[in-house]
Amino acid sequence: MITKPEIGALLLFASGLDRFVQVDRVTTDAWFRVLANVDVTHAQAEQACIQHYTGPDSNRPFTVAHVVAFVTADNRSTVKAIEDDVRSAKARLLISKGWPDRQALPNDVKDALLTLRDLERRAATTRDELEQGGGSPADVGAVGRVL
Repeated sequence: MITKPEIGALLLFASGLDRFVQVDRVTTDAWFRVLANVDVTHAQAEQACIQHYTGPDSNRPFTVAHVVAFVTADNRSTVKAIEDDVRSAKARLLISKGWPDRQALPNDVKDALLTLRDLERRAATTRDELEQGGGSPADVGAVGRVL
């Protein structure tokens, strides 16, 4: 959970990128009241700031809504992400088939799902590298050539 001093540091960081960002007690308190209900770390909030100022909307003001949107996507807590994770966990038999589609997974199941996805991603990369083979293709001589 992000603390008030960390929010102040975040606003100070953002003010270095945008002269319109206010760093004061009122703004810090308001941001804290919003972010106190969101599972956000200082690192995630700072990454949201960086992505905002390096993205297509960088000419718009940075707001607490940008942090909430980033964290929601990063924590896979949108309705679509939850449904996708539940479907994937059911397919891998990590939860029962009767688990509600829109109920977030328990942390241990989330961790297991992330681990399995990472292992599958690595295996797919390895298979792709093996299929590509190394070196130059085999010389088949005059096969298929008109002489």
